[in-house]
Amino acid sequence: MKKSCADLFLWNKSAENYISSQKISDFAKVNQLIVANRFPQFHGEAVLDLGCGPGWYTEYFRSHGAFVIGCDGSETMVEKARSTYPLCHFDLSILGEPFPYEDAIFDMVFCNQVLMDVEHLSQTLSEISRVLKNNGLFYMSIVHPAFYDAPWMADEHGFLRYKKLERYLSEYSFSNFFWGETKHYHRPLSIYINKAISCGLQLVSIDEPPTYDGKEKSSEFPLFLFMEFHKFSSLYTP
Repeated sequence: MKKSCADLFLWNKSAENYISSQKISDFAKVNQLIVANRFPQFHGEAVLDLGCGPGWYTEYFRSHGAFVIGCDGSETMVEKARSTYPLCHFDLSILGEPFPYEDAIFDMVFCNQVLMDVEHLSQTLSEISRVLKNNGLFYMSIVHPAFYDAPWMADEHGFLRYKKLERYLSEYSFSNFFWGETKHYHRPLSIYINKAISCGLQLVSIDEPPTYDGKEKSSEFPLFLFMEFHKFSSLYTP
């Protein structure tokens, strides 16, 4: 069995718990608000929601004026998305393999909290560049690689003030167990940016929004990292 197929097996097993947890997650609500503020309205732009999961963002884009397609490698996620949002179109597509879309057809590829769980990053970014129109937007978010795999440490008052960071520059993988076992692939920030650049995607914006309110945990550590890239045809020929 290919590694990517093994990862999808885990996501299929965890899908129902993941979907239920996201409905009540404060972190998911923070993420949704950031996206909604960034994209309050569309005017018929073609959008690919890559790694769409249960389809919340696909429906958001559709209901705010985009022509949108959602795709995910998990059959369970796609089935749930189709039943929950029947007005949206969803495809089954494994990240790291060729997308079932023609070249240069999307104005935006949106990839929210996905790439840190994808083994084949280079292949996925190459396909993202291929399906984007020239001057198209690639909008991505991940958990922040500098702080995610670093446990909280309390001060003498019990306030979670510090993060214990043991390694950052190494690439490695480990399992998460928030909603069942899933695989996480740690990469330093430079890997994401440089691989995107090598595919003709130019970084134009980066954001590390505050996540914690500072009451129980320090607000100085972001949970999420958002980046925007533009595709310029002069930089890349697939």
